[in-house]
Amino acid sequence: MTPEEGLHTGEFRLLEVDHRAILPINLNIRAVVTSADVIHSLAIPRLGIKIDAIPGRLNQVGFFALRSGVYYGQCSEICGANHSFIPIALEIVPFSVFREWLQVNSQ
Repeated sequence: MTPEEGLHTGEFRLLEVDHRAILPINLNIRAVVTSADVIHSLAIPRLGIKIDAIPGRLNQVGFFALRSGVYYGQCSEICGANHSFIPIALEIVPFSVFREWLQVNSQ
């Protein structure tokens, strides 16, 4: 999570992260989810995603983003003292931008 001092104008407090997950638009995406400690329930409402992350189990969710932009979510399970401070930020971009990002970050 980005500290309040590090936020720029227009960024959301308690939702912005220091490294967003970058994903391509107009592609079927499958995410495989698990947990290392306790049960988490990850939700990204604008994409219609809510999935449980359970220790020792693999769970999967598929989605298809029709619009580029930043999609925010949080853990919606009471999984510990600071559970409300588990933000999720997905940045959906055109495939050409995703490919460039992938080439730069895979080295």
